[in-house]
Amino acid sequence: MKAKARILTKSSSRRHSAIVSRAPVFPRRQLLLGTLVVLAGCATNPGGSSSTPNSSPTPLPTPTSPTSGSLDQQIDAYIAALSPAQKVGQTLLLAVYSNTDSDQLNQALATYLPGGAVVFTNYNGGPLEPTTLSGFEQLIAGLKSNANLPLLLATDEEGGEVDRLAPYYGPTPSPQALAAGGSPQAVSAQAATDASRMRAAGLNVDFAPLADVYQGGGIDQSRTFGTSAPEVITYAGAFLDGLQQNGIAGTLKHWPGIGAASGNPDYVLPTVTHTQAQLNSTDFATFRALLSHDPGMIMVTHVIVPAYDRQAPASLSAVMVDQVLRGQLGYQGVVVTDAMDAQGLIDFMQQQGYSNPAQGIAEASVRAFLAGDDLIEAPIEPDRLAAVSAAMTQAVDSGRIGAARLHQALHRIIALKVRLGVVTLS
Repeated sequence: MKAKARILTKSSSRRHSAIVSRAPVFPRRQLLLGTLVVLAGCATNPGGSSSTPNSSPTPLPTPTSPTSGSLDQQIDAYIAALSPAQKVGQTLLLAVYSNTDSDQLNQALATYLPGGAVVFTNYNGGPLEPTTLSGFEQLIAGLKSNANLPLLLATDEEGGEVDRLAPYYGPTPSPQALAAGGSPQAVSAQAATDASRMRAAGLNVDFAPLADVYQGGGIDQSRTFGTSAPEVITYAGAFLDGLQQNGIAGTLKHWPGIGAASGNPDYVLPTVTHTQAQLNSTDFATFRALLSHDPGMIMVTHVIVPAYDRQAPASLSAVMVDQVLRGQLGYQGVVVTDAMDAQGLIDFMQQQGYSNPAQGIAEASVRAFLAGDDLIEAPIEPDRLAAVSAAMTQAVDSGRIGAARLHQALHRIIALKVRLGVVTLS
């Protein structure tokens, strides 16, 4: 969901509430001394060779097999060369809200060795940062040059309410407006334009499009492509293709579907009361159909779905992630969490006995990873970020997160980086 305001803008789409006349999708907050930093750009491979995203718009196909060994073998060798700290870091997605590659940001990159970053231009109602397109490009370039390993670099570019690039390029139509035009080709063309702008800035992942079917729930209808599964499949699919055919990995969200949720996870812990039959015919149907488009990521959010799991929100539920999304639907790509500092998740962890939000978020991050989520969207606040990194490290060191589970997630993450040309295996 997202859209914070302080460090990002939090709202039902990834902190989109404050983003200067365009809103981001997943919320985020401020980091060190008011500088929101959570992850950053990429630098070099473990072997020492420089790796940067392609500069010209190229399609995002499934990578071909390397000349030396199979692709899986090459990815395994890459993972084997990582240090324990790098392996844990690869599972963390840091939030960045800053005017420049500050000392605080660079310290976070050096300390947590994140696998990626999500960049916000407004956060929790804060001012526009950076204030110019050139400043935005310089920030991302700084992330890349100061990161320990190549990064997945994301933002929420949905259009309409969640439009992080609007301050630099002007507003783009909302998903609802795009679908109302009745032309999948026009939707794909808009996504291609968005992809071109993102690539020019140095980004390689878009946390869009929404696969949610609007059914009067807590999410803003303008952020959705329709009120029926066929509508959403048509237009979200066109948007996804427009991104991925132009070198940007798309992200279907918000699994398991929040078009009928009782609220916004950024603010409350919502519930979707549909039966399994209803979920499979509507809410899950869009995700299932769009798997044929090979989405780079799927984002899972914080919502209770009693028909499948009464005990935990989807983001922490092995039933919803491993059994349904992966087992029943068959998705084997990267699953990224929604913002782990969403108020709905904090409230849930408080019910679990974690009165300290930082410790609750840290424990929730471990549970999310164990449930099958590969990439943890870490909080921006320094104490919360530190707690998440420490909890993930301790869980790996103690064996709570087993070596096989860690390797599984790393393999998916590195495979996506290879697909994007961020990591080169040879």
